[in-house]
Amino acid sequence: MLYFNYSVKKGETMNVGSIIKYYRTKNNMTQSQLADGICSISHLSKTESNTYSPHPSTIEALLLKMGVQLNKEVEKHKQLTRLIEKFIDCSLYYDLDTMRQVYKQLEGQNEYIQSTDLVNQYELYKFRFYIYDNNLSKAEQQKKLLERMKASFLSPEYWIYQFFQSLYFTMTGEKTKSFELLDTLDSGIQSIPQKFEGEFYYQKARMLVLADRYELSAHFAELAVRSFQLHHNYIRLLHAQMLLAINYTRRNLIVQAESLYEILIRNTHLTNQTDLHNQTLYNYTELLRMKHAHYESLEILQSLKEKVEPSTYFHKAVLTSLVESMLETEQDATTQIQELKALSTKSEDKFFRIYVTYFEKRNFSQPDLKTYCEDIMFQFFRKNGYIKETKNVAAELATHYSAQQQWEKAYYYQSFWDENGGEWN
Repeated sequence: MLYFNYSVKKGETMNVGSIIKYYRTKNNMTQSQLADGICSISHLSKTESNTYSPHPSTIEALLLKMGVQLNKEVEKHKQLTRLIEKFIDCSLYYDLDTMRQVYKQLEGQNEYIQSTDLVNQYELYKFRFYIYDNNLSKAEQQKKLLERMKASFLSPEYWIYQFFQSLYFTMTGEKTKSFELLDTLDSGIQSIPQKFEGEFYYQKARMLVLADRYELSAHFAELAVRSFQLHHNYIRLLHAQMLLAINYTRRNLIVQAESLYEILIRNTHLTNQTDLHNQTLYNYTELLRMKHAHYESLEILQSLKEKVEPSTYFHKAVLTSLVESMLETEQDATTQIQELKALSTKSEDKFFRIYVTYFEKRNFSQPDLKTYCEDIMFQFFRKNGYIKETKNVAAELATHYSAQQQWEKAYYYQSFWDENGGEWN
């Protein structure tokens, strides 16, 4: 594709043929009408398809016939370039509020952007925006659009498209697809700008945590930390440090995890990262329960329950952990169990309904609790990739069968507790 760079700074391009076509269509002119007295119809057609670059005076004449000044179009292109660069930077630096504002500005220019060479980046980062915004329907539509556009992608754009697809599959719960895509991207990371590396390392570390592969996850999380520090990306640095804190917790590195959580709790508060602060506190309660500091965990979870947005997934996760802590401290959790039950009525809430039934059976000491753990909980968690929950139920069943001296079953469930995503404790 040829680009005309009249009055554009070195390194910038302007797809002027498409812009001529945009204004001609907007003015309801035929190619014959616009070309009359300036150039042949075939020359105009080739110009509009960006396969021919005419003399600058011809371009100016075509634009002026439609009341458009070339120098103003060049300046408009520069402004849009800066705006899209800001949109991308907001994505990389996790400035979601500003990203929403810029998105509204860009959407107002959507029709014009489609006629420029900025369209690929614009559509790619709209996809990222919808994933950040947890807007599944728009993300799905955007994915279909990008699939049709991918033939026009340059190598770095195709890499970014694949990367964003992996994030999309994480969003939809298709973890295997997400991880497979991330694995294929290792070889192409050298072809993208350095500031993208931290995001890739962070997402890879995140997926490895979900897969219970903590040592490898720590490796990528540390790479992400270094990259975010290098590029002064302080909010994403906090995200990467939280992954490390979770990692340390699950590897039983209590001192390291506690030290990191202390830093995270302070810094997420000082930087007014409310959502991240709440997520940090929630993850910190896992460490507290490991230390048997159930009352401290309970206090944090009670406070979080009142602060987080009601009926969200995070609210239900907090409520589930709160019930666990209440049962550990031998408190009556009947009200909280009923609240969780009332909130978990949708088809996607099966994870929480599984826990509601477990809590009810445990709360009232029903005799079939272990059968429920074995036949329902363990099977559901294992089938749906909830590794941490699978291991916790397996540990409970291993202890139960050991007490019953049913060694074969005890060994079977103990093996799930010992296994660590292919890495062994």
